[in-house]
Amino acid sequence: MMLRAFFFGLDERVKVWMAVSVSAAAIYCVDMYLQAAALAVCLGLCLICGAKRFVVGFVVVLLIMAAIAVILSLASVAESGFTGLGVFYILIKFGTMFAMMAFIQASLNTSRFLRSLEAMRVPPQWVIPLGTCLRFMPSAVAECRQIRYAMRIRGVALTPGRLLREPIVTLGYAMVPLLVRSLYIGEDLARAAMARGIEASGAKSSLHEIRLRPSDVIVVTVWTASLAAMLTADHLVFAAFAGGTT
Repeated sequence: MMLRAFFFGLDERVKVWMAVSVSAAAIYCVDMYLQAAALAVCLGLCLICGAKRFVVGFVVVLLIMAAIAVILSLASVAESGFTGLGVFYILIKFGTMFAMMAFIQASLNTSRFLRSLEAMRVPPQWVIPLGTCLRFMPSAVAECRQIRYAMRIRGVALTPGRLLREPIVTLGYAMVPLLVRSLYIGEDLARAAMARGIEASGAKSSLHEIRLRPSDVIVVTVWTASLAAMLTADHLVFAAFAGGTT
């Protein structure tokens, strides 16, 4: 609980920097062990912040791909076909990005993040659309869940079999209600923004105090130094491997 409160209390700019930097570093890295280490750290952050369902689902898929790769390699039946190794490697390499997306979704405070952008003098033309998107995503997820529930009650559940048999009709059952509901939600968001003075000129007040604390600076320093060490180690490993092959 203390770790969770600590990460929830970090400045939103620090969280975004953590997500962007480690995702870029993992994609840039060549060594699979370093990528796996970065992924393990990111999955640990997801567990701390409460994204347990994502972690469990991701690990299950990862284990399935690993099992397929091991079974087919032992059977020696897939020298040129599907072995599972490709999907397994993609999950390791890009899983860090998806894990940090789950971490951001679980821990990011939208109001503080938007206020941080305003404090950094980011133009309103960028802040307002971004804030609208962030506010709309949870509502869109909830609407999709309700539409799926309503479709299941009416006997037109969104299943893979139905999608293959009647793709246009099935997607129509899902997309039309979602589009209609999106219009209503958009109008509600517009009214709420106008009620909060989004069109008013001048500086706006905020309930959140936006400033970097010593803990934020320490986290950024340690995180950035760790990523720099990771990239340095990856470069050394790649250089040693290239020297050994020549």
